[in-house]
Amino acid sequence: MGNKLNYKIANRYVEIHTEYPENLAGLLPGFVHFHDSYDDKEPLIQLSREFESEEPELLSSDIDNKVIHTFNLEEDSCKFCKKGSKYFFTIEEKGGAGSIEFAMEIGSPKVKCRLMPDFENGRTILPSPARLKFSLWMALAFTGIPQKFSALHSSVIIYNNSAVLFLGESGTGKSTHTRLWLNHIEGSRLLNDDSPILSIDEGETCVHGSPWSGKGQVYINESYPVKAIVRIKQHPFNKLQKLSTLESFGALYPSFPPAFLKDNFFEGHICEIISKVISTTPVYLLHCLPNREAAEMVKETVYK
Repeated sequence: MGNKLNYKIANRYVEIHTEYPENLAGLLPGFVHFHDSYDDKEPLIQLSREFESEEPELLSSDIDNKVIHTFNLEEDSCKFCKKGSKYFFTIEEKGGAGSIEFAMEIGSPKVKCRLMPDFENGRTILPSPARLKFSLWMALAFTGIPQKFSALHSSVIIYNNSAVLFLGESGTGKSTHTRLWLNHIEGSRLLNDDSPILSIDEGETCVHGSPWSGKGQVYINESYPVKAIVRIKQHPFNKLQKLSTLESFGALYPSFPPAFLKDNFFEGHICEIISKVISTTPVYLLHCLPNREAAEMVKETVYK
């Protein structure tokens, strides 16, 4: 297997350099569907292990770092911060027993990974699969957003060789609605149930399956043009409304990675992505009940 793992995600190349590729691959089961044996391709991300004794200026120990965003990942504490053109993402385990840190720089594919030691017993703790996968998700957003592609909080249905993206806050019924498509709309398939990749490729809006999925663990390495985008809201009756340009922008904006919306540089690029998407792709607001009629209403409107 060599000393690196190669993946192709959303038609971009990712390299993970490691002394123990088989062990690391075991921590990333969803990534196996995106394995690629490419050579001579310029990678979007080159991830390598960084030790404390090497390039200390890349580490986030300086007190003058600007904190962009803090949040929780289950019981872990996450911090996204910057110093100049360098950015750092850290996940710290509850109680401070161990953590993982990624150091990144704008314009560079190289991502440095540092595993913090457990000072109580003197050993370095390997990251859990969830921590490692989420850190890689952050790294993909960091390198991808300036190149006009990003993860999007969405559930994606494939129908007639194109994609419909369903947006909404957690608990608003995205998964329920896409399940209605699968149960009642013949020929529909689920591409991803939580975090597909949205891209602008040669002026066309495309969506890609990804190694990041929700409870359904849907890891499909396929890409499709986007036919429509639908934001879902629960309602006592079904109603589908096509949104104006301004309303469309507001419908997409909150579904992009929250930490990057809080940084001026990345927010600007996200706004460019949204502007390009809504210039060619219709966006709808679906007020709906969790019933078959809601799915059929969307299908008949989008694919009329």
